[in-house]
Amino acid sequence: MKTVKFVLVLTVISIISCGAIGSLYGNNNQNTLKKGVIVFYSGRDNNKDIYIMNDDGSNLKRLTTDPADDLCPAISPGGKTIAFLSNRTGVMEIYLMDIDGNNLLQITGSEGDKMHPSWSGDGTKIFFIKDFRSKTEIWAINSDGTNPVRLTNNETRDERPVLSPDGKTILFMSNRHGNYEIYMMDTEGHNQRRITNSPLHKIFPMWSPDGKKITYSVNNLRQQLAEIHVMDIDSTNDTVITNPEGRNENPCWSSDGKSIVFQSERDGNFEVYKMDSDGNNVVRLTSNPFWDGWASWGKN
Repeated sequence: MKTVKFVLVLTVISIISCGAIGSLYGNNNQNTLKKGVIVFYSGRDNNKDIYIMNDDGSNLKRLTTDPADDLCPAISPGGKTIAFLSNRTGVMEIYLMDIDGNNLLQITGSEGDKMHPSWSGDGTKIFFIKDFRSKTEIWAINSDGTNPVRLTNNETRDERPVLSPDGKTILFMSNRHGNYEIYMMDTEGHNQRRITNSPLHKIFPMWSPDGKKITYSVNNLRQQLAEIHVMDIDSTNDTVITNPEGRNENPCWSSDGKSIVFQSERDGNFEVYKMDSDGNNVVRLTSNPFWDGWASWGKN
């Protein structure tokens, strides 16, 4: 399992990239507008910081400038607030800020690095991961930082929680049966079940805006490739929508379900791209020598 963990770390620069020392990835909630903005984090400017741009790649702005690592942004359903991770206290915690970078607020502050923040559809809760080094567990907390509740409890790694559009089901990834597979559970943590089963790692699951489909990445560790898939929520009609060009990961739907933004190293290093939901019309949105990724689509 150490080998798996190491490769997945590289996938996102470092596992700390989206939270803590030992896990990966997180973002949630496409909004109700067809067009808008994309937030992501980047290693440009000699630091890991949060950036925002129009969803055509124009009007790029840097939102954070702290010397600590600021990672894994997720835009709230209303489009006014960004949840993100930062280790400015020495521990990776969840912070909120306005869409313009103002009004910073830390909402977690307990033992263990946090990672993978994602919003509930009504914006009242944030789901996240707490890292216990040898394992990670899924938690929920009110968006004002009150009432943290632990939802999973086992000796493996449960990661990347994403609430369904109807607010009834949490999608997540876990290596509890060996390789990473996609799982579901009720919002209270009950009825946990695996919905995929294959020899390759399934990572970064994300609901479509209508709740009928899931997009995710399949990671081939031996070949250092990752392709983005789309399937129905009952695991049928699984379709590969990217070509085998390096690692294509961390897909996130547009609010109308017609487009997907993702990170890819197809041109040498990880950059942010978007494409139609069937994989056509791929457009590169960022271009610099450093890592760009973990994109979240939001309101203008």
